[in-house]
Amino acid sequence: MLTALFLWLINLTRRGRNLWRRLLRRRVAYVRIPISGALPEFAPALPWWAQRFFGAQAPLSLSELRRRFEWMASDPQVRGVVLDIGTLTCGWATIQSLDQDIRRFRERGKLVVARVTNPDTKAYVAACAADRIVAPPASLLTVTGLYTEVRFLKDALAKVDVRAEVTAVSPYKTAGDPLARSEMSPENREQIERLLDQRYATIVEMIADARRKSVEDVRTLIDAAPWSARGAQEAGLIDAVLYEDELPAFLATHTGASPAKLPEIAEWSQAHRALRLPMLRHHRRLIGVVPIEGTIAPGPSRQIPLPIPLIGGEIAGSESIVQALREAERNPRIAAVILYINSPGGSAFDSDLIWREVRRLDRRKPVVAVMGDVAASGGYYVASGARAIFAQPGTVTGSIGVLIVRLVFDGLVRRAGVNTVAIGRGANSAFFASDAPTEQERLATRALIDESYAMFRQRVVEGRSMPEETLEPLAGGRVWTGSEARERRLIDNVGGMPEALLKAQELAGLPRDRTAPLALIQGGRRHIAPQPFPEEPSKTLLEALALVRQPQVWAVLPFFE
Repeated sequence: MLTALFLWLINLTRRGRNLWRRLLRRRVAYVRIPISGALPEFAPALPWWAQRFFGAQAPLSLSELRRRFEWMASDPQVRGVVLDIGTLTCGWATIQSLDQDIRRFRERGKLVVARVTNPDTKAYVAACAADRIVAPPASLLTVTGLYTEVRFLKDALAKVDVRAEVTAVSPYKTAGDPLARSEMSPENREQIERLLDQRYATIVEMIADARRKSVEDVRTLIDAAPWSARGAQEAGLIDAVLYEDELPAFLATHTGASPAKLPEIAEWSQAHRALRLPMLRHHRRLIGVVPIEGTIAPGPSRQIPLPIPLIGGEIAGSESIVQALREAERNPRIAAVILYINSPGGSAFDSDLIWREVRRLDRRKPVVAVMGDVAASGGYYVASGARAIFAQPGTVTGSIGVLIVRLVFDGLVRRAGVNTVAIGRGANSAFFASDAPTEQERLATRALIDESYAMFRQRVVEGRSMPEETLEPLAGGRVWTGSEARERRLIDNVGGMPEALLKAQELAGLPRDRTAPLALIQGGRRHIAPQPFPEEPSKTLLEALALVRQPQVWAVLPFFE
């Protein structure tokens, strides 16, 4: 009763504010929104003091962009948006999610104009979702296709008498290859070329569909790139060449407005003050979202400003994620949970801890996993515990397998003139030393890998209801696109966060509503103990890996983009 009264008062206030805005004749026809950078699904929360005193702003996220689109689509005064598309550092699955969001906005009868300046392939493909594409006269369209490279460090390390020993489940688990090999293995080349072929075909089809050209014509145009702005217009890659100050006249021409009164283009910071405030609705039960972004590792989630694989960058801490899942389990208003995964994997031990919590939670509340640009290896490990899995066609997933990488420094130590005297007890007491491992230690490493891999496979077999013999040709570190994963039953359906939301609502018995609010749960500082679970946790070799100073078994994707 109190909640209903509270909502009624808020909506009454909003009606008054909407009336006041009309009286003040606040109008907005077109809104300019810049799009660049990583475009995360959820933007990191900034402390209030950073926003108030330093003017810091969180980067634009896909979820915030969807909110803006929905708000503008519901206001009849808004005719459309101008998207200033800059350099995009996100992955291709994010580009596909952005494409779907823009097209949904267009379906509501709104015009979308993409303004590009020196776009590369990724930025241009994103712009293709718009009704019109424009560029300044001096622009250069470097729509040159796809390119990737892998640097192999074996010979460089050998110059300082350092080498890497990699123990992997199969030649397809290639995350350690850059350290242990001088050249690309046939398995790695086969995999990368297959992924590039599929991604390139998708890009060509997206451009062909948007620009109403044949696939052959688009391939020819890409091979002839880069293009000047005038050349791109003549080739039909863009619609107009103009400066920013000429945009209002261009919009007037394409919307039938009077040239005497050109439409204004408002920045979002101004436009949202003129938009009609939507009425709020009460949702007794919500869908929670637990994000898993970055390398999976022990401890809390954090950001380490080091560009070092497995060590630096964004860290998805198992401690924070486990607590967030338990928080969702205990919250009576959370009806289901979306597990948003954008991670190449990481520690197999910590992936298993998160997997366990996902399975526990799913016994009480449905869990739907949705994959971002990448959800592979350890990222797929945790997703396999969900009741349903969604991914975009361009998502990189799979890589079911584990490996151990060990750097050996004995040659470097000898070169430095260091004399090491070692004394130990136990056949494998020097297992964690940097000197050359013995054959017995290598056998122990292989046993550890085999045990970890068997557990990983069992998690997938159980979660996907898939026979072991069906899974094995798909595992061994093999990497798949979202489209391939759907064909091979590694995921359930193609889609992003909006589709995952509808599925979670369906499983929880809630009305299907794309605009329903989401509850972002990231785990607090207090420790929440797990609730009783009828099934006792399995005692396996992986649980022993929680001890300090033990090596990590990595369930991680090869570094490839």
